[in-house]
This record gives sequence, structure tokens and C-alpha cells, in this order.
Amino acid sequence: MASNQLYILPEDVQVLPVEALPEQALAKFEYEADDFIVTYKQARNTSKIIDASSASLLQEFRKPKSLPEGVLTYALMNNLDAQKILEGSYTFLAKLRNEGFLVSYDDTFGAGNQFLNAGDRFKDYEIVSKLDGVADTEIYKIKRNGQYYALKLLKTSKKTPQLLANFYNEIDILNALDGAINPALAEHGEHGTDHYLIMEWVDGETCLQAAEKYHNLHDESNALALLDICCRILQAYTHLHSQGIIHSDVHPANIIVAASGELKIIDFGLSRKVANDQIPARGGLGFFFEPEYAQAVLDAKPAPPSTFAGEQYALGALLYQIFTGKQYLNFSYDKKTLFTQIVTETPVPFSSLDIIINDNIEKTIFKALSKRKEDRYERIEDFYLAMMKVQESFPDGFAEDKKMSVQVFRDSILKDYGFTGNLVKTGLQLAPKSSVNFGAAGIAYMLLRKALVNSGAETLALADVWSDRAAGYTHDPENGFYSKDMDLTPSIVGLSSIYHTPSGVDLVQALISQAAGDYGSYYNAVRNFLVHASQPCENLDLTLGKSAALIGSSLILENMPSYDRFTKNDLLAFGKNTMEEIWSAIDAYAAIGEKNPINYRGIAHGWAGIFYATLKWCKTSGQHLPVRFFERVEQLVSLGIAEDGHLRWEISNTEPVSWTGWCHGSAGYTFLWTALFHFTSHENYLDLATKTANHFLNAAQPGMNGSLCCGKSGECYALLSVYNATKNDFYLTEAKRIAKQMLPHIYSGQMRNHSLYKGNIGAAVLFEELERPEFARMPLFE
Repeated sequence: MASNQLYILPEDVQVLPVEALPEQALAKFEYEADDFIVTYKQARNTSKIIDASSASLLQEFRKPKSLPEGVLTYALMNNLDAQKILEGSYTFLAKLRNEGFLVSYDDTFGAGNQFLNAGDRFKDYEIVSKLDGVADTEIYKIKRNGQYYALKLLKTSKKTPQLLANFYNEIDILNALDGAINPALAEHGEHGTDHYLIMEWVDGETCLQAAEKYHNLHDESNALALLDICCRILQAYTHLHSQGIIHSDVHPANIIVAASGELKIIDFGLSRKVANDQIPARGGLGFFFEPEYAQAVLDAKPAPPSTFAGEQYALGALLYQIFTGKQYLNFSYDKKTLFTQIVTETPVPFSSLDIIINDNIEKTIFKALSKRKEDRYERIEDFYLAMMKVQESFPDGFAEDKKMSVQVFRDSILKDYGFTGNLVKTGLQLAPKSSVNFGAAGIAYMLLRKALVNSGAETLALADVWSDRAAGYTHDPENGFYSKDMDLTPSIVGLSSIYHTPSGVDLVQALISQAAGDYGSYYNAVRNFLVHASQPCENLDLTLGKSAALIGSSLILENMPSYDRFTKNDLLAFGKNTMEEIWSAIDAYAAIGEKNPINYRGIAHGWAGIFYATLKWCKTSGQHLPVRFFERVEQLVSLGIAEDGHLRWEISNTEPVSWTGWCHGSAGYTFLWTALFHFTSHENYLDLATKTANHFLNAAQPGMNGSLCCGKSGECYALLSVYNATKNDFYLTEAKRIAKQMLPHIYSGQMRNHSLYKGNIGAAVLFEELERPEFARMPLFE
């Protein structure tokens, strides 16, 4: 990016706090409370999660600025070192530019470049909406006589010969195609100084978006659904190639899948008619280039024309991404390094992504990704037939009754994580490998609870194996607890939380060792917990802050043998000091409904979580509650909104919406009210609990997220909490009903593999404990 070039965020790019999204939508992302999402309002571009500081920097480009000017303004406004910010943000801004979120002002918005607005006329068409705008073209959805079309407009003051050649090449290609797998061309021409083409409107989502809901591959029916998408893509390209056309621009946004399943290939500007002597210039996304092209670039030779064999390689890269959600290599953003990787590096094995799947899928895709074109399939049709053969090898059906069977789910958990499974031998491969929330410690805890419910010595031994796996990464935080791909960094999740850092591994080790009677390991784990939970932390909340240490300390103290006074006294002193630090801070804060440093109100990141952790610690340790505890609780109670027999709380002082899940919603509050009832025996708290439970029982909730954090598993545990407080069978029946309803969605795209709070592991704990509801407790929380 030239230092004097102006960049701008287009008007239809939104930078929103993640909490502004619907709860069900958030299940698709890994995020923290203060993160933001960058997304187009209507285009098919992918969305992107960024942290608060990056969002603030990005907003500087709402007005056209050069890169240094934008960074300098941001640095001055925030009293930061401009040079350090520039060095740290260059890659981030370059990536956003490459992804189309940050665009050249001169090319897109300069003289003579005025976007059309909804309701404007273009010839005898009406503009419905703008879909995209990059340096060379604008794309609009338009209509005429009730029929929708796509308008592609070449509208730039820099109409280079190459841009015009690509534009009219697309028209030539569309005229030559039969319309079976491409949008039909309606008309084209010049309109004033602009060049345009109008095509049949293709409704749907990109092939990668269509695949996202099936990415949890522990369910073979998801693998079968992805095979179906892949076979339809290969069939479409087989048909395209049979017409003598090479698309030459394979990537997810250029393949649209309708709700009906119909598939269309779009964007033929770079396409090549094999029978023509004229060869279009090469282009496209670098991740999908074939080794032959990459080698030519590295050798500074003329780019070879696109070929059927090269397109096959690109399709192999695409299908890899459809199955895994990732690129087939860990690509560098340096062009020379990236092209070298394409030429020399073998694809990342599925097993390295913790994907357990039929081996033939990987083999079939990897053959298309062979570095030598002679080693690939002879034709795309052969690739298609090979993929069809894999699809046909799957058992018929995957009957719905199997997906509704609790026993089948339990068996699949033991198969995947048991002694005979591959995962226990290799361990998890993707970071974070160790943490309670996403890694081996969460799996170990699930197996511990299963062992305690069923008195299973072998399962307890298995829990110990997974606990050792988790402990193995304690001294490798980069892989054990953090993840660049998931934006999990020390600045976001901190250094001490039981859910994200080594203190959680120590906690799980202590609980497993105590259950096994291995007190040498137990006391060693407790000592390590005290060290790791004592790491510096400014945050006060329950999932990322000091309140997490109170939860962990309480869980250890509950079953601590009475004869070791020294360790117990150390734990009591640590918990007492932690609680005093929390309340020393919040005693100075304004009332909960007023502006203060704790904006959120719920369990995960707000006041309810601090109260819950404080109450749990004081009940377990016998220490007195803080002086202002009940005054603060009443402030929270007073903010409840009563409607039709239920109670709900808004997310924060600035976000007047109410959720249902554990993290920010009613399910989380329910635990606080039942805990207060058990502590005080005051019936008013039980009344609060039942009315709060009514909110998520009666709320209309689209989709089906089964996670502990923000989904149905957390709600089920909240109902079990009310059941154990009231002994009213209604709440147990409702918990079992919701769990049964959730079961077919355990492996939906909203559920993360191997995750305790975000995925299948938390649901597995729930289904074990529903058999002994009096024994049930929300994992590493109650």
C-alpha cells in the first residue's frame, strides 16, 4: 500500500460490537465480550472478528486517509506510539484491504465515481441494493417487471485495457455458455461513460457459507452433506469444461448455492475459451493457484495460461476448505513465500486439524492437490466420479432415530475420546490444545463427571490420561491456551482464568487426583493452581477475571481433606485476598444501573457472575459476605424486567436486549437466584429463579445452539438447578425435553468440536448427569 494512497471504509461495511448480534448468530464465531465484527451489510463477503483497539483504528478510515495519516490520528487520539502502531497494524490493514473491507478511495470513490442508491434508475431497471464495490467494478441487485437481475458496472476513471478486456471477455464467455451452471446474460453495452452487463440474478450463499453448518464432522451425516456439495461443484465444473471453458477464478465467493440446492458459477472475467488463440491474463486469489503457475512467478517467467489440470488443483484447494473451513496450507501473506509453499509444501493432513473423517475423502482431495499435474486426475470428471464413489460408500440414510438416540451419542463420545480412539493417542493438534474451554482439560473433566456418575474406574483412568495431555502444554501457552486463528491472546483471555489458562488444568488435575485417591498428585496440582491463579489480573469477571479464581478455589476447597492444614490455609488466604481485591474495587463503583467500569450485568462478564462467585466462595470457605453484598444484589434485582410471568435482564447499560443463555442471559441469572436461596433460605430468591427460568422456557429462539455457554445445554443445567431447589418435577421434565430436542443438533455448525463450553463436550456431560439430576452441576461453575 503506497504511503500517499487514500483508503476508506465503504458505507456498507459495518463495524459492530459482537454483542449487537443475535445470540444465535454469535454461535458461529469465537469472540470475547469486547470484540467487534466487520461485515458487509448485503454483499457475500465474509465477516471478520477483530478486537476493540483494531475496531477503533479501523473507524479512522470512515473518511479518506492515507495509511500513515489514519494510524497517526488514532495514535494521537489514544496517546500511543505512532511508529509502534504502524508497525503492528500494517499486516492487519493490508489483510483487510485484500479482503475488500478497506478500499482505495481514488479508485472507488474518486472523481466520476458515484454509487447508485436503492430506488435509483439504471436504464429501465430499478436499483434494489448495492452488493459490492471494488476498484474495478460495482455490482447491484436490480429489478424490472418484478424480475431480479445482477448489474455489473465497470465504472472507473482508470479504464485500463486489461480491465476492459476482462469485462468483455466475461460477456463473450457468458454468450458461449448454455446457462445450466452460469447466470444467463440479459444485455450489455455502454451507458454514458460506463460499461455494463446485466445477468440473471443468482440467489443464494457462497459454497463455503453453505458448508459452514456442516463443519462439525463428528456426525457422519455432516460429512455426507459436504460430500453432496462437493459433488455438485465438481459436476458443475465438469459441465463447464465440456463446453470448452476454463473458469480460471475458482474461490468460494464465485460458487453460489441456492436454498433449493441449485448451484451456479459466477464471475467469468478471467475465463478462457480453450479453442481461442487469445489467452486472457491470469488473476484470482493466490491461495488457489496451481504449482505450475506459482513456479513460473518464482522463476520470473511469463505466466502460463490456465489449464484444466490447474483448475483441478484449485478445486482441490476449494474442496479442502469446504471440509475443513481452512486453507490446505498454512499460508504466509508474503507473496514469494506463499508461492514457494504452493510449489513445495504438502497439504496439512485432516488429522492435524483434529478432524476425524473417512480417510477416502482426504485421499480423493489430496490427489487433486498433487504437485505434479501428471499425478492428478486425468479430467475433472474423474475427480467428480472419485468423489461420488466416496459418497456412495457411506451407509444408506443415517436415520434420524440414530441422531435422536442418547446412547448413540454417548457411544460416539467414548469412541472418539476413549482408549481405542485416535485422539487419545495423538492428543489434540489445534491450539488451544490444553484449556478447559477448548482443549484437553475440558475433555478430562467430562470424563471425570462420567466416571463419578457411573462409578467407572476405567473412565476415571481415561480422565487422568486426558488430564496428563492437558498438563503437557502448561509450559507451551502459545499452543496450549492461546490461538491466533481464534483471536485468543493473553490480552483477551488473561493469564489466570480457570477456563482459558493453566490454572484450569491444575484445577481439573486436582479434582481427578482427589477422586482417584492420588493425594501426591492432588496436592501438587493444588499448589500449581495457587501459582497460576495468582498471575496478575485486572479483570474482575467470572470467565476471564479474578472471580474465576474464586470459582476454582471453591471447587478445590469443597472436597479438600481436613488433615492438610497448610495447603488449606494457603487456599483460604488466597481466596480471601482475591475476594477482598474484587470488592475493594467494586465498592467504589456507581450503582449497577449507572455508568461504571462493569458494563455487563450477566454471569460471564458482569455483575451477576461476581455475585455468584463471591457467594460460592463464602459458602464454601465459611467467610463472611462483603458488607455491601446484598445492597449490590438488590440493585441488580431492581433492574429486572417483569413480563407475562417471567423476568429478564438487559445485557448491559448500553445494550437494551435480553438473551436466554448462560453467558449473558436468563439461564445464568437463574443459578445466582438458586444459590442465594440455598444460602439464605429466603423464598423470594426461589421466586426470582422460577420467573427467570420462565423467560428462556417461553422465549422464541430460532436455530438450535446446544452449547453450555450460550445455548441449550446451559439452559438445561439452569433448569436442573431450579429442580434441585424446588424438587418440582416440571423442571426436570423440561430439562430432559430440551436436551432431547437439542440432540440432533449436537454436531451443528454452531457447536465446536472438543469444546466444553462451546461444543459437544459440554453436551456430553449434560447427558450423563440427566440420569442423576440430584448430582448434576454446571461444569466447573456450580
